[in-house]
Amino acid sequence: MKIKYLAGMLAGLGVAIGSAIAPSATAQTKINNTYYCAQLNGSWNTFVNTPRGRVTLINWANQFAPDWTPQKRCSAVSQRFQTFLDQGNLKFIRTGNINQQPVLCVANARGGSCPDENVLITLKSGTDPEGVLVKLVDFRRSVSGQTLTLSADDPGFYSDGEFYVDMDKFLDTVPLNN
Repeated sequence: MKIKYLAGMLAGLGVAIGSAIAPSATAQTKINNTYYCAQLNGSWNTFVNTPRGRVTLINWANQFAPDWTPQKRCSAVSQRFQTFLDQGNLKFIRTGNINQQPVLCVANARGGSCPDENVLITLKSGTDPEGVLVKLVDFRRSVSGQTLTLSADDPGFYSDGEFYVDMDKFLDTVPLNN
């Protein structure tokens, strides 16, 4: 009787510990994403490998400053994406201004703020950060030049006048590299 009781307790304890440490399916998908920097056709790019395949996220064509070559920015920003992902914070990307510079940053919640420590990419002064974010997620207008229409199912949305991108929706719908 005591052995059955002890076995039952151990089994229950095993299930409890297993469920506590086993990540959810959503978390596993995010963990399976990997951001990295690599050259493609002579230019530096930030890529993300997803369970669906590889996505080219950013092509680093221009030098930001003398000490920030495309390769250096690609490497630094790719690492930031991966760090935020590993921390479980890469949920939404939004625009902001930090130290009077336009930036793209990570917001932990829908409509969340853009704190200094969440900067992904610093842009050149005078750059329209919303325009960059729209290009980043590759929202294309149709060939006919129709204006962009965002629906509730789109990864891009506005909250309190700021444009946000839901990274999970984006990576689930963005076209893959061939």
